[in-house]
Amino acid sequence: MSEEEYKKALKRGERDFRRDTSAGIYPYLPALDSVIDQSDIKGEVHIGTMEIPLEMVIGTRTEGRQRAFSRTFMPILGTETEFASKWSNLYDIQTTEGLRDPIKCFEYMHRFYVQEGNKRVSVMSYLDAGTIAADVTRLLPKEWDAPERKLYDEFLEFWHAVPIYDIEFTRKGSYERLAELMGRDLKAPWPEEAVDQLTSAYQYFRTLYLRNGGGHFDTTCGDAMLAYLSYFPNEDLLDTPGSIIVERLNRLWSELALEDPDKEVVLMDEPTKAESEPAHGVLSRLAYHTPYSSAHPLKLAFLYEKPLATSRWSRNHDAGRKEVEGHFHGMVETVAYEDCASDEHFATAVAAAIEQGVDVILTCSPMLMANTAKAAIKHPEIRFLNCSCNLPHSRVRSYYGRMYEAKFVTGALAASLSDSHRIGYQANIPMYGSIAEINAFAIGAAMVDPKVKIRMAWSKRGEESLYHRMADEGVTMMSGSDVTAPYDDPCALGLYQLVGGIVHNLALPVWDWGRYYNLIVQGLLNGAWREDSDKEHPHAVNYWYGMSSGVIGLKLSNDLPYYSRKLADQLIDGITYGVLDPFAGELRSQTGVVQPAGSPRLKEQLVVSMDWLNDNIEGDLPENWHPVDVTSVATGERAHPLDPTAPPVPPKPEEDEAASKGGSSE
Repeated sequence: MSEEEYKKALKRGERDFRRDTSAGIYPYLPALDSVIDQSDIKGEVHIGTMEIPLEMVIGTRTEGRQRAFSRTFMPILGTETEFASKWSNLYDIQTTEGLRDPIKCFEYMHRFYVQEGNKRVSVMSYLDAGTIAADVTRLLPKEWDAPERKLYDEFLEFWHAVPIYDIEFTRKGSYERLAELMGRDLKAPWPEEAVDQLTSAYQYFRTLYLRNGGGHFDTTCGDAMLAYLSYFPNEDLLDTPGSIIVERLNRLWSELALEDPDKEVVLMDEPTKAESEPAHGVLSRLAYHTPYSSAHPLKLAFLYEKPLATSRWSRNHDAGRKEVEGHFHGMVETVAYEDCASDEHFATAVAAAIEQGVDVILTCSPMLMANTAKAAIKHPEIRFLNCSCNLPHSRVRSYYGRMYEAKFVTGALAASLSDSHRIGYQANIPMYGSIAEINAFAIGAAMVDPKVKIRMAWSKRGEESLYHRMADEGVTMMSGSDVTAPYDDPCALGLYQLVGGIVHNLALPVWDWGRYYNLIVQGLLNGAWREDSDKEHPHAVNYWYGMSSGVIGLKLSNDLPYYSRKLADQLIDGITYGVLDPFAGELRSQTGVVQPAGSPRLKEQLVVSMDWLNDNIEGDLPENWHPVDVTSVATGERAHPLDPTAPPVPPKPEEDEAASKGGSSE
């Protein structure tokens, strides 16, 4: 009987060997000693005997037996060999009484390489066992600057709290987020009961996920489970019927596809033809027959994070909403819901909007993204958009502005008017795109004054104004917040200068939300959303318009000198017509050259996700900063740049009331 099983295993091994050979893939097991040398290892730690996932056992420690197996650990030596006899004997032992002796293996970078017990691994793999008993020694890799090395460090931190190998992630911060979802942290070892519960929940989810097609994604089961729990955080997986989990997974497939770390968000930096042409034009009617008319209008719902009475940001979006209704002459109807910050209020607003028959829901703050993504999964018949940037969700489109263009101009203005070679810059919440704003400001200033230094300070709610903190340094030219004024001076907004202790406003970046919403709605009427969609290859689409589209502008003070105004106008024209860009050519960071002279403009994705500061900036990014922490659906909470553990602090009504029309989201 066991000889017949060996023949079946051999046939699988020979098939795998031929497949890999024809594909140009090394067909044998990798040997760790041939991949790394001793200089790549900084130490060893004996872990002990434990069950390890068979799918993570991928090779041998030495080259001795690697050519006896295919890359899948199936045998490839003939049936008359001594090897075949020993393999068959082990098969008999496993199927009658079970293999008792653990294999000996080395773990390196979350993968296992067998020192003793290769045939036992082969037999267990043939029998589709999930785990195998192993005596494990960990090889600690030396330090090097690579994403996989940083991910492994995060795994080691997880291991010290939860000593299991099964769960693996491809994104930074995932282990910590998983702990949060389980109501724990990674600072101390978990109780054995909690470890067992997590292991059981993972295996339960993994079985359902793979059984229903999850294996074709380039992500791990851990990535998928974390995404699932982010959408459905308040449940015990083990108490949830498999049919419900499968039904939810079917609704989440497009989102899980985007968990692939190689998938990039599609940034649309200019309106398409469908978005810029009127829906009633002859050409657009020939290209796409819109189902909307004054008798059957397109219905939109706008959801605001804060009340209109206290939030200038919400009121500006509401003004844009009203402009849309007037612009399309009855083809568009809108409804607005305010104060949607809490989960309960948000869900109530969505339910009311759907009850009124809306086609599209726009949520007008990055802080509403987590709930927006969850609502989009629950209501696939509705189109959702969120005011934020670079968020990877195929069911929610986001829209934001290239505010860095206006910051570039204000940086040049500031340098032209400053006589001290020092300019203050108040940096707000580090969300996607905000680092580009800081760098563009610094580059614009340096192009006018090569000696200029930008003194950057991160803002904290309730602190005194930027100029109070920098008064002793002799800094009088400053770029403050574009939205929320400080408590002690409601005029300290945008670019301003202190003259005799009094704030003189010089320039303020502004949004034209009416223009932005007109472009979005025009595309909806003309079928642009349909043209951008691809159900077979889901991708996240973000609108990222700027000065050339008319959604970003700069309000200049009437007191500006003639040549300063002329400078600003020339820079704005250069950006608008595409002949000037702060991120083209040579770029220098605090640590070296980002790209050499003669380079084209940085790709949009690199601009949005910048994690470096220009060489003339005095200041640092917050420790362990990453922009996705601010608005990710995986966090669902507002992060504080200087204290990630601090709870959100609600603004005072008078603070928001003082805010100006310009700038970034609150």
